[in-house]
Amino acid sequence: MNDEDIDLHWDPKLAASLIGKTLLMNLTFLDDDGEVLERQQFFGVVIDADEGEGITLDLLGEHDGDTYTLPPQTSAIKAAEAGVISLAGDKPDFVASWIIHGPPDVANDIEDEVDQA
Repeated sequence: MNDEDIDLHWDPKLAASLIGKTLLMNLTFLDDDGEVLERQQFFGVVIDADEGEGITLDLLGEHDGDTYTLPPQTSAIKAAEAGVISLAGDKPDFVASWIIHGPPDVANDIEDEVDQA
């Protein structure tokens, strides 16, 4: 195996260990000039982790019942340190922070996905 065969952004063992675990994600959206447009925080249970499709969360709290899919990059996910909590006071198993260039997307509603299928 050479360096080209190693995907530094996807760890299949970590991905498999995420299923059923809670994840706190912090998203920062920047405009073209690098200025912050918006910050969002979501908390949910990982329900799927697929290298092609991404990491899907069943959201809890304010967005309970919605889903959100992160890019397939386990390299952005770290075990939550002691004392880390969500804005709602939940203790996550893992955390991920993303800086995104462009406007935010709205969380997906499962019923809307079924209606569109």
